Amino acid sequence: MNHIKLEKTVPFNVWILSDGLPGHFNQSYGISEALASQQPINLSTVDIRLRHKLLRPLMRAIVKKSSDKTIQFFLPLFYKISIPDNKPALIISAGGNSLYANIALSKLKQSINCFSGTLKNYPNDLINVIFTVTPLANSKNNVVLDLPPAKGSIKLKKPSKIVEKKYYALLIGGNGAGYHYKEADWLKLADAINCIAEKDNIHWLITTSRRTGYKAEEILADKINKTTINKAVWYGKKPEKTVLSFLTKAHKVFCTEDSLSMISEAIYSEKPVLTLQPENFSPDENDSHALDQYQSRGFILRSPISQLISRHHSDFKFTENHLQIDQQICDALLPLLSQQNSN
Repeated sequence: MNHIKLEKTVPFNVWILSDGLPGHFNQSYGISEALASQQPINLSTVDIRLRHKLLRPLMRAIVKKSSDKTIQFFLPLFYKISIPDNKPALIISAGGNSLYANIALSKLKQSINCFSGTLKNYPNDLINVIFTVTPLANSKNNVVLDLPPAKGSIKLKKPSKIVEKKYYALLIGGNGAGYHYKEADWLKLADAINCIAEKDNIHWLITTSRRTGYKAEEILADKINKTTINKAVWYGKKPEKTVLSFLTKAHKVFCTEDSLSMISEAIYSEKPVLTLQPENFSPDENDSHALDQYQSRGFILRSPISQLISRHHSDFKFTENHLQIDQQICDALLPLLSQQNSN
């Protein structure tokens, strides 16, 4: 493929629409970083907050059936938003709650727009470029990436320098995306964590998340052998951003399967990643396809929590890969920005 570079030294304006969720912002920021690696940009973060989730069906209906002026009219009624003064060449977002704002602002500002993720029944032709990890049906503007876009700080290179102690990271989510955890799942996870620590002679770096919940944290904190924990962050009691430092230190990563964003961050670290399933789970077709693809490529090993002790996870090695995600992003967006710049 012939790579396109804009003949432009003055930075062009890029807006990231942020719905407040770190996983969504990290994907959007990853797209902006990919562009910045080849062209100067002036980046603005536009905070948006949906006024009420019950509005989402109405938002989709208006986008599908209304004029551009009507779509723009409803923007401040649907969102708490402060629009910057500059005109963006490109608007970026991720997360379904940002889709209406992405489309409305691109029409208002006559800007190129892109989105990371599936479109939640929004029309494909209202987004210039749609980045996904699984193909979308009947979508010529869909670019399929090996992994979701990610911030450069997440794209850790080789394992950190050799240390005396050996660490495994455990990233814990909770209910969501078709995954439902019961008390029995958390008890089994604690047992497995204790057995693995003893068998592999390692110490754990553990963090829960906003989805985990107090009850699950209480079970894990009580049942996991404290002498095997190097550091634990119980998010419900005292939130702390430790994922990146944990991924840097860890020799291996265990991650519950309810968050594709968390899993992709772990894969970017280039460590062996084991994803953990509760007894009751049913991801949607898109997530299921992505997880199967990650496993077939050797990025992850999927395991039910109940079988974690018996799995020979020690034999699982990360498959070396040559990801070209940043270049794929640039190849998709730069021709559009080049055309816009020449008009």
